[in-house]
Amino acid sequence: MGDVYFISDIHIGAGDTEKEQEKLEHLFSFFNYIEKPGNKLFIVGDLFDFWFEYKHVVPNKYYRLFFRFSKLIEQGVEIHFLPGNHDYWIRDFFEQEIGFIVHQETYQTEIDGVRFFLFHGDGVSKKDKGYQLLKKVFRNPVNIFLYRLLHPDLGVPLASFSSHTSRKHTANKILNDEADYLEYAVDKFKKGFDCVIMGHSHNPLIEKVDGKYLINLGDWIDNFTYGLFSNGKISLNYWKIKNETSNSKLQPARK
Repeated sequence: MGDVYFISDIHIGAGDTEKEQEKLEHLFSFFNYIEKPGNKLFIVGDLFDFWFEYKHVVPNKYYRLFFRFSKLIEQGVEIHFLPGNHDYWIRDFFEQEIGFIVHQETYQTEIDGVRFFLFHGDGVSKKDKGYQLLKKVFRNPVNIFLYRLLHPDLGVPLASFSSHTSRKHTANKILNDEADYLEYAVDKFKKGFDCVIMGHSHNPLIEKVDGKYLINLGDWIDNFTYGLFSNGKISLNYWKIKNETSNSKLQPARK
């Protein structure tokens, strides 16, 4: 079996042209690094700053990214995708056209005897109480159906603007919420999980509690961080585009 990689909060489409180009350069160099048969990649939410999939329409500006994902899969990399709060509104494009394995909300798996619990993390922060209500509204099947009645030329720009505003609001509101994430993770540890992996807050974090790990994956806007499970060990690392074989590590905050 190969190595297992975890990333989240890439927010493709969030920045200006220069920022997006930098993001893709980091991302594609990372893909070059992990492109080995038997490796796995888990994308734990918010791959896009906004994604809303119509039955016959998908955004055309992401062609380069889709093509690169397809090449990864052709080379034997298994890609799993857990939608986040910015790209929840998917249909079957990623599974049927690209080859992703899609998991809704949470995903539980065991790798080399280690039990993992994966979740994007939206709603975990106690400061996110208002979002819990909005989440029910945004993910209501009736509301999604009604929104799809809007023409894409209207629906996509409108939702993109809303998504941009939501991201800035979330970034300010859930700052320094590590205690809430840790409380959530400890509950999962009590249920037998060895490692809880989340994103959403954009704050790279690794906590070791009684031999079990909580990891917040950070983001690919400012931090360019990723999780790695290799040879039975879990780590959180910075991706450095100038040196594609050496990565500095974030050390666990607790023993």
